[in-house]
Amino acid sequence: MKLLDRYIIRKYLGTFFFGLMLFTATAIVIDVTEKIDDFLEHKLSVWFIITHYYIHFIPWITMMLAPIFVFISVVYFTSKLTANSEIISMLAGRVSFYRLMVPYFVSASLLVLLFLTANHFWLPKSNERLFDFMDKYTSSRPELYDNNVHFQYRRDTLVYAQSWNNVEKTGYRFTVEAFKGKRLVYKLSSDRISWDTTSNNWKVDNFVERMALDEEEDKIRKGYGENFAWGFQPVDFLVKINIKETMTTPELIAFVNEQYEKGAENLEFYEVEKYRRTAVPMSVFILTLIAFSMTTKKRRNGMGIYVVAGLALSGLFIMMQQFSTVFATKGNLEPLYGAWIPNAVFGVIALVLLWRAPK
Repeated sequence: MKLLDRYIIRKYLGTFFFGLMLFTATAIVIDVTEKIDDFLEHKLSVWFIITHYYIHFIPWITMMLAPIFVFISVVYFTSKLTANSEIISMLAGRVSFYRLMVPYFVSASLLVLLFLTANHFWLPKSNERLFDFMDKYTSSRPELYDNNVHFQYRRDTLVYAQSWNNVEKTGYRFTVEAFKGKRLVYKLSSDRISWDTTSNNWKVDNFVERMALDEEEDKIRKGYGENFAWGFQPVDFLVKINIKETMTTPELIAFVNEQYEKGAENLEFYEVEKYRRTAVPMSVFILTLIAFSMTTKKRRNGMGIYVVAGLALSGLFIMMQQFSTVFATKGNLEPLYGAWIPNAVFGVIALVLLWRAPK
């Protein structure tokens, strides 16, 4: 069986990496045609583009769809084995159906370990450099201005700016309010605030400060050009959603805990990302089982029907991932469930197909 195991493992991994290489080459060609104007505008050399952009673009684009390519690869090479009567010969040689699954899951385990390590540690650091390049040299740059920004700093303090300029680190029509229970105990309103990089404090212009001494008496003070040492920083006014893709999992967990301590809300994007980094690689086991179970029966139509079914199931899996993510970030679905529901649904499908597969 060792010879047979090596044969299947070689087929599994060889088909996967060859298909992924073809997809990556196609993605690079499409991306070059979209960004060639930006590259020429900034007069970037080919070597600079390769070493600063595409070396990070390739891991990002491949990891995005790698589990789906595992599924399609298993469908393709297993259906080819079935069409050539190799699967029938193996079973006729008294190799049990379940023993035949062992090299498939050995190969899947190697890929799962690779994907888990990449998702949790390698890919975020690569994404950070990729997004930095895109911010500087491509037209898909992040928004540098925002309106009606509000966030919660700590559990008793609310911050608001009517407009925020991230280039100048300046906010206009600014308000900070502090509460004690339901009672407002502090409020500062200002026409303009700006971040002082020298002192790492906020310079506040033309402000009115109100402090509640007790329930019947308030103290009101006006000023101009004073510094305030609030704990929030410019990044809190314009946090990009894709910042979650540039933090390793330990950094992401620390970031989420820090935001919870500040009383921040709408952290579902980050929670879903944390669970997704494990759920997506683990789907390789489920997709491998589905692909193996559905392609071991020889059909008159040959491998064509299997490839079509594989593409349809891949599209369904991606669609379910998107729906569950939306429900977790925009609805009431728990982030943990949002990340794992597609695996649970397709896990049931895998067990049904395994039960129905000819053995």
